[in-house]
Amino acid sequence: MDITAKIEELAQKYEIPPQLLKEAMALEVEKITLKNRQLSPKIVKLIEKYTDSSQS
Repeated sequence: MDITAKIEELAQKYEIPPQLLKEAMALEVEKITLKNRQLSPKIVKLIEKYTDSSQS
């Protein structure tokens, strides 16, 4: 079952406009992307930390 069919099924089951579900899913994707961007500097710091400590 593709995602479009699943959205239509859920929309009918819970009496929600399909467009509303699609917009909510888009917002979740944006939120996940923002969280990943916030994690990147932490990963960079860890890499720098362990790179520096291995050279000592």
